[in-house]
Amino acid sequence: MDTKILTTEIAVRQSFDKIVTYWNMLPDPDPILRKIGKDITVYRELLTDPHLFSTVQQRKAGVLSLNWELQQQNSSQNEFDLINEFLNTLNLENLIDQLLNTPLFGFTVFEIVWEKQGNFLIPNRIDEKPQEWFFFDQFNNLNIKKNLNSIKLDGEIVNPLKFILVQHKPTYQNPYGERVLSRCFWPVTFKRGGLKFWITFTEKYGNPFLIGKLPRGSAQQEIDNLLTSLENMIQDAVAVIPDDSSIDIKEAQRSSSVEVFRELMNFQNNEISKAILTQTLTTEVQDTGTYAASKTMGDMLAKVQQADQRLVERAINKIIDLIYQVNFNSINKPKFILYADEDVDKLLAERDQILVNTGIKFTKDYYIRNYNLLPEDFDITEKPVNPEFAEKNNVGTKIALPDEKKITDEIINQLPDKLLQLQIESTLKPVLSLIENGETYETIMEELAKTYPAMSTNQLEELLTKLLFISEITGRNSVSS
Repeated sequence: MDTKILTTEIAVRQSFDKIVTYWNMLPDPDPILRKIGKDITVYRELLTDPHLFSTVQQRKAGVLSLNWELQQQNSSQNEFDLINEFLNTLNLENLIDQLLNTPLFGFTVFEIVWEKQGNFLIPNRIDEKPQEWFFFDQFNNLNIKKNLNSIKLDGEIVNPLKFILVQHKPTYQNPYGERVLSRCFWPVTFKRGGLKFWITFTEKYGNPFLIGKLPRGSAQQEIDNLLTSLENMIQDAVAVIPDDSSIDIKEAQRSSSVEVFRELMNFQNNEISKAILTQTLTTEVQDTGTYAASKTMGDMLAKVQQADQRLVERAINKIIDLIYQVNFNSINKPKFILYADEDVDKLLAERDQILVNTGIKFTKDYYIRNYNLLPEDFDITEKPVNPEFAEKNNVGTKIALPDEKKITDEIINQLPDKLLQLQIESTLKPVLSLIENGETYETIMEELAKTYPAMSTNQLEELLTKLLFISEITGRNSVSS
């Protein structure tokens, strides 16, 4: 087998596009920019739209709100401390905010200004540079423009230790990346045009029409004087007219026309929301909707933000790689990650505490899975059992609790509302007395049936099971204390 054929790229643009080969510049394939004949700066102007800006901030907020951590992995302690100190002195929030511009513009370029710190070269500044200063050549290499006044656009391939390229969904055909803002160009443009007509319409039909009346055959001077009075009346609401003249005020019928403009604005805003957030429910309050629909849309937004999170993590880990290339020979590097604070499920923790007190033992994997703990963060130790406590709730075994009167009162105070059948403690005292004095499970059930003849057998069993469970927990807690 000829391995040369397998390792050589055959389908290349140099074989099909001679113009690109001559100019050594790959044109930006963005259809919007090519049609209007402008560069990427037109997309920055779109961000002045309030709705577009708010959706962009909402998308960014999901990543900006995350915490960051540097995981040591297998790196040495000195190297880890150096990288950790660098990240702590860096304005990470600003850097992450600029990195999140990548999906908006397709690609972003950052220039690193290195600084000598002791025996190491460490980035002192990492600044985002305008995309229009760069282009991709026929081999998809990033070039910085130079000689802009020349007929043939020249460029120089950027130094990979000096510039960082971050791309959003690049392809061989389009290394400029996929731009979300290109999907917003026409909605914002139509919205601005519609808003302009809406303002004109409001100015024209927002005020009532003033109609002045003069006798037939009035002189032109009298007509001009009345017209001037009407114009002043719009501003001052005061006019002086001849005794034989009159002014009628008529309101414009405009409700249906106003709704047309409002629907146009809302439609364009919805299109912008879908382009940036993939959904509209989190930005537009709809007349109808369900919890399931809102949850689905919220999950979609979370997935978009997770993709942005991975993009940021890759970019910052790329900066860490560059620091290692400049300063170290080690291949074991620390890893930068973003994570969200997750509150411990209080109900789950309380339930687990009750089960542990009854003697149930959870595995380490259970705590890792349900509480998001790391294996090295905790150990499971055996809890000694008090030999004096030997209460059982099995069928045929007497239930004995120390200091029964005190525990009975504690049980009554601790019972949840679900178990208070009649919502008064006096009703439950006979039940607890039956448990204290009952010899066996069957005996207690018989006495319960006599006490509550109208209650079904299943209800009696459920009530007794819950009471026995609470009695045992309270007894264990009492013995332990």
